[in-house]
Amino acid sequence: MATINVNRQGVGTGITNKIFSTARTNAASAVTDGITGEFDVQYFTSGRTKRFKRVFLHFDTSGITGTVTAAHIDVNGASGVDADPNDTIIIKSTAFGGDGGTALATSDHFSSLDYSTVYSSELTTWSTGNNEYTLTAAALADIKNNDHFTLAIIDNDNDYANTDTGATSDIGIDFDVTITLDYTEAAAGYAHDVNSVAAASIGKVNSVATASIGKINSVD
Repeated sequence: MATINVNRQGVGTGITNKIFSTARTNAASAVTDGITGEFDVQYFTSGRTKRFKRVFLHFDTSGITGTVTAAHIDVNGASGVDADPNDTIIIKSTAFGGDGGTALATSDHFSSLDYSTVYSSELTTWSTGNNEYTLTAAALADIKNNDHFTLAIIDNDNDYANTDTGATSDIGIDFDVTITLDYTEAAAGYAHDVNSVAAASIGKVNSVATASIGKINSVD
């Protein structure tokens, strides 16, 4: 697998409000662009107080042009691991201006989120070591097709589900350990039919793997 380091990272702390939907959909009360140290992804609820904390990441994927067959995001856990529930998920975002060139804004906290485009499977465990988010087909396509891959890590059971479970959910991230995007790109090879056989069905031509063939009989 190839690896790309995170290009920009930021966090947002939402407002506190007694109404779930208000706390969820408002702009952040504060953001930190270029975060270091530790920060939580959280849905906090206690009595009449509710609050969301979210993490935003940008990766420069301009160098990826081939089909991405698999990918994951590696995130290091902070020193303390909170007990369940601590389920999180990655969704698409347009934070940082969409291209990583703009500092995280308080409005990015909710308005940049695309809840309809899920970038990872739900992660249901958390550790102080490496935590791996397996990326979805939607994420793989955007990594290939776009120069910028921007995402948000959010609470799953309350935030993504848009349901107040009544339970605080919390994970800690150590931003002093570099967050990475690890991906596998399909090998490029001869991409034309041979003797009426579709290129996708051909593994070798005259015992030579298609990934190693640039031309056949001087034809690209």
